[in-house]
Amino acid sequence: MKQSSLGSYIRSLRTQKRLTQQALADQLGVTDKAVSKWERNLSYPDIALFPALARILDVTVDELLGACIDDNKPTRLVRLYDLTQDIRTPLHILLGCVELAEADLKDTERVARYLKIIRASGDYLLKALQNEGIDHASLGGAIEEEAESYQSTSGRYDFSGRRILVAEDIALNREIAAGILSQTGAETDFAEDGQACLEKIKAAPAGYYDMILMDLMMPRMNGVDAAARIRQLEDPVKASIPIIAMTASVNEKERSAAIEAGMNAFTEKPVMVDSLFTLMQQYLPRSSEDDRKPAADA
Repeated sequence: MKQSSLGSYIRSLRTQKRLTQQALADQLGVTDKAVSKWERNLSYPDIALFPALARILDVTVDELLGACIDDNKPTRLVRLYDLTQDIRTPLHILLGCVELAEADLKDTERVARYLKIIRASGDYLLKALQNEGIDHASLGGAIEEEAESYQSTSGRYDFSGRRILVAEDIALNREIAAGILSQTGAETDFAEDGQACLEKIKAAPAGYYDMILMDLMMPRMNGVDAAARIRQLEDPVKASIPIIAMTASVNEKERSAAIEAGMNAFTEKPVMVDSLFTLMQQYLPRSSEDDRKPAADA
């Protein structure tokens, strides 16, 4: 499939969905002129738009990228997209530390620690880009889009009294999650892998946890297997707890497996805070202010 086929592929899919260029543009947050340029092969969509574009057109990201292959060789855009997936974890760490540092400005020791982590993550990202011969402007708006998501959005959400179980094997990511969630009033507990997550759900009283944020790639037991085991629990309350997958992968097979295992939704890493909180608000069970949470076993 030739590189020039991406524009016609987008146009064909848009037509099948009975979307005008303006309608597609509105859903993506771009101008209709931008869509017109894509379809005339005058420019490519921004890399950061590919996941949303794939969802709107009801195809996979891989299928969109397949239209960017020339004689079975990936174009520069495909290599750029692959690179953005490789740097999502360090970018998540970097932006998460920025969020935590802003919340703890008075604690100089904590801020100093976050700054060291930010520098290390930044050095890693810079080397990754240099190794690929890519500068920041080649990346377009991808990093800017991620950074904007870490603007202060927590004030619009109140999850006070909610207990969230975060299954994440990287200690720093757990710290970032705790800092972000604490700004909403939520209480956070952690599991270092899928097996520990399953054991915590089994040991706690039904209804003790309101939601699980589950990383997909973890040792001992991955997130997909853990979700499947939780859905098989005899207690209907425990078995139906909302589970949101956290993943740096856009692999459609992994996502399909997660949905089949019973996960409710996905949020991508680096975590886009507003999107995460919106999902949490959607799936958290409603309860009155008079509800009393069951106590966990000592």
